[in-house]
Amino acid sequence: MQAQTDRAFYENAIQHYNKTVKELPTFAQAYNYRGVAYGNIGEIDRAIEDFDKAIRLKDNYAEAYSNRGRAYRIKGDYDRAIKDCNTAIKLDPYLPEAYSNRGIVYDLKGEIARAIEDYNKAIELKPDFAAPYNNRGNAYNDKGEYDRAINEYNIAIELKPDYPLPYSNRGSVYRRKKEYDRAIEDYNKAIDLDPNYAHAYNNRGNVYRIKYVLDLALEDYNKAIELDPNYANAYYNRGIVWLHMKKWAEARKDLNTAQNKGRDIIEAFQDDYTSVADFEQKTDIQLPEDIAALLIPQ
Repeated sequence: MQAQTDRAFYENAIQHYNKTVKELPTFAQAYNYRGVAYGNIGEIDRAIEDFDKAIRLKDNYAEAYSNRGRAYRIKGDYDRAIKDCNTAIKLDPYLPEAYSNRGIVYDLKGEIARAIEDYNKAIELKPDFAAPYNNRGNAYNDKGEYDRAINEYNIAIELKPDYPLPYSNRGSVYRRKKEYDRAIEDYNKAIDLDPNYAHAYNNRGNVYRIKYVLDLALEDYNKAIELDPNYANAYYNRGIVWLHMKKWAEARKDLNTAQNKGRDIIEAFQDDYTSVADFEQKTDIQLPEDIAALLIPQ
């Protein structure tokens, strides 16, 4: 999610490209760049429409294929994303963004070795390209190689100090290493750079929850949900805070909302606690029967 100032920038860019395509309706680059702007404000379907148009006008337009692949990845259509990135690379084997985009899809599909191979290629082609360092850090994080992940995030930050993602991602590694104060420091920096970064608020809330600073955790989950009303994990996490606070009605509502929005709340709960009995023993809180039933595998 982009900061508000960035959103205004991209909206202005869209207006500029609207004028351009009206005056030059066969100018493929204008559709491609407008598609990028739409993607950066979360209007993915409109972005894809523009990339489609750019490709129809210029069928060897590698950058437009790469950008459309990124859009399909955001929509969760990984096969089409990889197909577009493959086409981009075939058209232009020296396009680092296409390798980086494809690497993210491989990582999401659990093909971490292939993802790292693509990030390596992107970095080889463009050594000062911060994004693949961040993405390679994510791959190492997925492998449990936390120190290597931190090193990658450090490089991304050095190359692009105003890039919020590696701060947030590094914070998540510090959280896994139980270095909670360093994690909070990184989430703070990510939020300073992008005050509309819902994921960073949610993750900082998780650290506050671990530290049992429940009021601050609640504030962060509230903010994450305000910024992204469909953020299922944030509803789940807020629901767990309500359990700790014995706010049963609020907990029921949030847990059900998280489930309705696609979060497997039983799986999530088992990541935090092995069972309802484990939760009750660790917290000395007896859950109401109906809430306990929500969290027990059927």
